[in-house]
Amino acid sequence: MVQLVVDSGCDLPDEFLRKYGVPVLPHRVSVGKDAFGDQRNPAQMSHFYSRSLVDRSRVVNSGPAGEPEIEEVISKLIRQGHTDIVIQTINAANSPTYANAVAVAKRLSGDAVEIHTVDSHTLFSGQGLLALYTLSLIQKGLTGVQVKSRTEEFGRKIAGYAAIQDVYYLRERGRQKNEKSVSWLKAFMARSLDLHPIISMTYQGSAVADTVKTFDGSTHRLFQIAEEKMAANALLMPAVVVSIAGPLEQLDNIPGFKSFLETAAKHRVKVYRSVMSLSGGINLGPGTVALAIAAK
Repeated sequence: MVQLVVDSGCDLPDEFLRKYGVPVLPHRVSVGKDAFGDQRNPAQMSHFYSRSLVDRSRVVNSGPAGEPEIEEVISKLIRQGHTDIVIQTINAANSPTYANAVAVAKRLSGDAVEIHTVDSHTLFSGQGLLALYTLSLIQKGLTGVQVKSRTEEFGRKIAGYAAIQDVYYLRERGRQKNEKSVSWLKAFMARSLDLHPIISMTYQGSAVADTVKTFDGSTHRLFQIAEEKMAANALLMPAVVVSIAGPLEQLDNIPGFKSFLETAAKHRVKVYRSVMSLSGGINLGPGTVALAIAAK
């Protein structure tokens, strides 16, 4: 049977990943002079968000899963007898993790072991949705070659959306990475008018899908996007992944979430809740709420 491997950008609950035996490649996180690997450990993530370690007053950065860390995980799987492995990573345009995984796969692949690398072309909740789809293919008995082909095709149908709470934070993170999609003027105007963007993330890249007054209004609109797809029977997979850059229990109080759950239940769509990866929280900002769907 094919063995799936994801990186820590993948927004799925730790208990779910453990249940299905999915190893996690750790992205590197630094807070000031302290550095550690993000392995989606619930206690670690709770500490990170509850202590407000993601804010504009701190020097916080995230980095890719390095080749040594990836090689350690894959070598262990091979020693355990796995011979058909699929490594699924965060969008290669946003992180060198995919390139690192390709390099490791070339070194460790051989006559007896096949290692397939998949650039998810998505981020965070989108990665979570793609992992769910991948596991469904594995359970059907597809080979690694077949899984790679099908998931790369499915990934083109995934759309991720994120309601941004702190536009200044997003602008500052973009400035550090030479991304100028949110200028100082845009950030100033957004703050003055209490406007909050909804960022869309698809196979073709990131863009501002909508801008809504008040953060409550933006989360309402975020969930409404998914509800509209459900009502139109447009989902290609009856699942939605929702994540929050903060404690998971805060989701229940997010405006629009209750109505979204009711609509999902009505249309028999399963909702997977997750704390957003530390990489996601660092890059999108504290309080960000995101979801991913695959639709026609």
